[in-house]
Amino acid sequence: MAQFKVVITDFSSPENDLEAAELHGSGLDIELVRLNAKTPADLFPQAADADALLVQWVNINRDVVQQLSKCRVISRYGIGVDMVDLKAAGEHGIRVCNVPDFCIEEVSTHTLGFLLMLNRRLLIQHQHVMHGNWGNSPGGAPERLSTQTLGIVGMGNIGRAVAKKAASMGLKLVTYDPFLSAEHANNLGVEQTSLEDLLRRSDYVTLHCPLTPETFHLIGAAQLAMMKPTAYLINMARGPVVDQTALYTALHQHSIAGAALDVLEKEPPAADEPLLTLDNVLITPHTSSGSAQSIIQLRKDTARNVVAALQGQEPRSVVNRADLRITQSH
Repeated sequence: MAQFKVVITDFSSPENDLEAAELHGSGLDIELVRLNAKTPADLFPQAADADALLVQWVNINRDVVQQLSKCRVISRYGIGVDMVDLKAAGEHGIRVCNVPDFCIEEVSTHTLGFLLMLNRRLLIQHQHVMHGNWGNSPGGAPERLSTQTLGIVGMGNIGRAVAKKAASMGLKLVTYDPFLSAEHANNLGVEQTSLEDLLRRSDYVTLHCPLTPETFHLIGAAQLAMMKPTAYLINMARGPVVDQTALYTALHQHSIAGAALDVLEKEPPAADEPLLTLDNVLITPHTSSGSAQSIIQLRKDTARNVVAALQGQEPRSVVNRADLRITQSH
């Protein structure tokens, strides 16, 4: 039986027991290697002859792909695959897989947690009390959620879960998603509209789109200027979907009321990151996907994609099928 080399490139957990159980439990002869790669250069020489990679954040660019002499599959710990050159992988016959049903409950709940904190001004009220005050905090009374509009940019699995939870609170829902038909939007109980109309109408704008060349800086100075001065921006997608410099300016000038971010353009932020000086922004450290259950699911399903590919089967979720070209070497 052939031996396969599987490399975990950079997953944050110090253990590999869950992955090992799936890989070795398959009956395949597998050599499992763990790296702590921060940059593409850190992958080599160990990854050069890998049959499979399990990747979290390290950049698998075209140069990396061209050095993978035996690789059959790259399996991503997560939903987004913006750190992998999908076209280059496809050209080299490498399937790129993700875990599409990972963290739907967790990220949608985190989104609603942000929305409730912003609406009820919970952080402001907490700080008001901690500074020795009582009674009404600065800023006046909040609006009822049932009188407000939530704009959802991106109606994938997470966006739809947000819509379902938000609808139960009485929010009016509008969405912008160029891949969603008006009929499907209607079936989901949301109104499909343009990005510009969504920005102008919404009291909260929440981002759930993938990072692609088309969505890079999708929300910039011009888009922020379209929002109500009383509106809030929530980014649950990827940091670069928002022009962070433009966002700082809008928040600093109070041209929008505030923002809640689980992602930043640079993670972790520099000590002198301007956003960290503001009192109208909430930031969590890209942790919205986490729960005890979701991490177990993620690790097992990421490894299962690899097992399927090495067994000659089609993994559950191949995201670069359109670019895939099977070559003799793979």
